[in-house]
Amino acid sequence: MHTPLAVRMITTSRRLKIRWLSVVSLAVLVTVVGLSGSAGASPPPTAAQAQKMLAQLNAKATKLGQQYAEVIQRLTLANQRLKFLNKQTEFYRATFDAIRKQVAKLAVVAYEQVGADSPLVLLISASPQHILKEASILNELSGTDTAQIDQYLHATRQLLSAERTTIRTRAGILQLKHALGVRLTALKALNRKEGNLLPLLTLEQLASSVHPYLNPLREVSGLIPERVDMGVDFAGAGPVYAIGAGVVTEAMADNWGWPGGGWITYQLIDGPAVGEVVYLAEDVTPTVQVGQKVTPDTVIGHMYSGGDGIETGWAMLDSASSESELPEAGGIGGPGPFPTAIGTNFEYLFRALGVPAANNFGEPASGLVPSRYQIDWAKALR
Repeated sequence: MHTPLAVRMITTSRRLKIRWLSVVSLAVLVTVVGLSGSAGASPPPTAAQAQKMLAQLNAKATKLGQQYAEVIQRLTLANQRLKFLNKQTEFYRATFDAIRKQVAKLAVVAYEQVGADSPLVLLISASPQHILKEASILNELSGTDTAQIDQYLHATRQLLSAERTTIRTRAGILQLKHALGVRLTALKALNRKEGNLLPLLTLEQLASSVHPYLNPLREVSGLIPERVDMGVDFAGAGPVYAIGAGVVTEAMADNWGWPGGGWITYQLIDGPAVGEVVYLAEDVTPTVQVGQKVTPDTVIGHMYSGGDGIETGWAMLDSASSESELPEAGGIGGPGPFPTAIGTNFEYLFRALGVPAANNFGEPASGLVPSRYQIDWAKALR
């Protein structure tokens, strides 16, 4: 099911900040952002002026958020292409090596019979590129074996083409990652500026705001909160939504590194956790595709009663697995100890969204919470 970015995401997502950054003080506004110049230089903007300034920032952030989502899509697809190219290159390399051994036997015979050593040296030491450049040397071999030599040169061309394409794809991925980082830095800067304007708005203006994130389990039947481990576990059945606006980076039903095989990840493009990746795993069937844009109203998977339930939490930025397994989070995998600190952090986010507490909520946590996750979710999302 493909759900494009909704009008709500485009036109109101920037208003989302009104709730989650409403705790920023006026003092921070004056000293950090300098909206009214140096302290005491001029009075702060009125509520109407602040609202107008916020609308201008919202427009910039909306445009930048769309660009950010597009770069994530391109990067995700480029990574998929790289995986394919790596497999293709391995296949061509194996074919190339197998035929080279056969042709090398011909070169040995030629050396023993007529003392032709150039083909043997070429086959032993040269790269595919050099072999094609010096292909005429292989003419010294027996004319009766031209078909096998042609087959070898064809395999060499395939391998060289695959290697060059892989190199170009990797270079493109590096450029996309740089572009992603630039846009993410700019988005976070705009978010901070928006947040510094919020204390100047009236209660009526604040009341008209919309939340950036919603409870993704709001329609799951028989929802039972279980433990916090690498993420947060639940039992039940029904649709699971995206927490917020984002782009799907993985969607598999056969990732057997997780019980049940379900593995869905998406990178957030809005709200206080912009840039972070969320995973949904285990007894869940994906309803989205890699590269698809999602909103809080997009069903990303259907949770089923398969005996393992689901697990959801913060994922590594490359969507490979849970963030808890990285050294920066303590390097904690399936065996535990649980709850993990990063899993508890995600639990705090869920609690702020109205999700019932885990059965081990409040127990001492193991591991670390990387600095970029150190957000007071209860305040940021009130």
